Amino acid sequence: MAFMLYADEKMQKPADIRLAFNGTGILDTVLYFGSNQSDEVLKPQTDAQIILKPVDLIKKWEPNKFYYWNNIIEPSHPNGYIYRCTTQGVTGSEEPRWWIDNGGSGASGSARFTVLGEAYRHTDIKLSLTQAGLDSAVGGAGVELGTQLQGGNAIAVYMRVANKSYDLRNDFTDACRGLATNSTITTTTDV
Repeated sequence: MAFMLYADEKMQKPADIRLAFNGTGILDTVLYFGSNQSDEVLKPQTDAQIILKPVDLIKKWEPNKFYYWNNIIEPSHPNGYIYRCTTQGVTGSEEPRWWIDNGGSGASGSARFTVLGEAYRHTDIKLSLTQAGLDSAVGGAGVELGTQLQGGNAIAVYMRVANKSYDLRNDFTDACRGLATNSTITTTTDV
C-alpha cells in the first residue's frame, strides 16, 4: 500500500472524506498521511520537500462530450458556480450561457444542466500540522511534510474547510476539490 491519507492514526482505514454543508459554517477534521508498510520510503522527485496541498478536481465543460446524469462540471471559463447534469447526453459545439440563480437550468446539445450553487474554492481549504495552526494557515496553501518519510509513521494533517455560501453544498457525486502531494517517488528499504 502506498503513502496516502488515512482516517485513523494506526493507518488501517483509508480516508474517504466527503464534505457536506447545510448552510454556512466551518468543518475541522484531522487526517493522517503515511504508509502502513514500514519498509516504504517517500521522497520528492524534484522539490526539496514533500508537500500536501488542495487541488482542483472539478472538470470543465467540453463541447461534443457525453455527460452522465449527476456529473458535476463548471464552465470552461469558471464563474464560481458548479452545475449538475440532470439529463445525460452529448453537449453541443457551443457552450451554454451559464446562469447563477438557484434552480436555473439550461441545455447544450442533448445534455441539460442545473446550477448547484457556488463551488468550493481551493482557498476554502486550510491545512496545518497542528490544530492551533489552522487559525493562521493560508487558505489554498500546502503543508510541508518533510524531505523524506518512512513508512509505519503517520503524520497528522489538520484541515479546515469553510463554506461561505448559504447554498447546500456537498461533493458526494463528483468531488470539486481534493488533496494531493507534489511529484513523489516511493521506494522500499530493508528495515
